[in-house]
Formats: sequence, C-alpha cells, structure tokens
Amino acid sequence: MTSEQPAVGQDQENLALHRLEQLRPGVRLIALHSLGSADAADEAVQETLARAVTALSNGQLADPAKLPAFVAGIARHVIADTLRARGRVVSIDSVPAARHLSSDPDALGALVSADERARVRTELARLPAADRELLRLCYFEGLTPGEIAGHLGEPAERVRKRKSRALERLRRAFRGEPGHDESSSATEFESGVDP
Repeated sequence: MTSEQPAVGQDQENLALHRLEQLRPGVRLIALHSLGSADAADEAVQETLARAVTALSNGQLADPAKLPAFVAGIARHVIADTLRARGRVVSIDSVPAARHLSSDPDALGALVSADERARVRTELARLPAADRELLRLCYFEGLTPGEIAGHLGEPAERVRKRKSRALERLRRAFRGEPGHDESSSATEFESGVDP
C-alpha cells in the first residue's frame, strides 16, 4: 500500500458527492411532481441523497456511469415510502367525534376502564402496607429504586427486588391467582431480609 491510495479513494468519494449534488435539482423536481409539496419534496431529496451516500460507501454501485439512474431508483423508493406513510396518517380533525376513543386528556384514563381502576384500588388496599408504600413512592412520587433506597437506608438492589415482588403480588391478586400471601410480604419488609 502506498500513501497515495487513501488520497485516490478520497478523491473518488469527493467526486461522487459532487455528482450527487449535481443530481439534487432533478431529484427535487421528480419529488415535487410526485408529492405536490415543496417541504415534502425537500425531505424526499435529503433522504434520497442520504441513502445514495450510504449505498455508495457500501459499494452498491458497480458502474459509476449509472449514478443518475441509481439515484432516480432510490428517489422512487423514497417517494413511494412517503406516499404510503401519508395513507397511514389520518388527521384527527377528519375523524368524527363519536369515533374518538376518549375525550379524557389523561392517556391512562383512556386505556383503563373505571371498573379496572376500582379493581386495582381494591387489590392495592389488600397488599401489605410496606408494598403499598413502596409502589406509591415509585409510581406516584416518581422516585427511582436508588432514591428510595437512600430514603430507607437499604441497598438499592433490595428495593428493586421488593418492588418486583410487590408488583408480582399485585398482578396475581388482580388476576385472582393463588400465591398472594399478605403475611409473608409484611414479614419480609419488617425483618429487612430478602425472601
């Protein structure tokens, strides 16, 4: 290998980038005609050229003389992707109000029914106080297990295990599964020993 080889490779790359830039106006015209929006066309051109640079750096173009056709093919794919994406997106204003999932601004409220919320509250109330407090600190106060460990003077790993076990007990109780034993979880917290 000589020291000239990297320079030759760099010259070829610079030439390819220069040729790509020369193709920009034509690609923009194709995209503008297909997409009908200057902003969408500009985005399509940028995506096309980015994909072309990647393809060229990966050696996907065997004949450099075919660069314009190669880039035009990439542009067709980008335009098709953009048009498909438009078909999947529907303006919320075009959907009748009766079809909206919920007028509740709270995302969780839209996903969880009032009956499910009542069941969760009931099962939370059945958990030992230590589990309820730990879950409150995690999910209502937004504290991390490390922060909770600092407040309680316990190792963070123990808090993570307690949280995991409390959630598992809640899940089992919510589903009505056996294995929800309040007395064992209260004892483990009070003794400070991991079961």
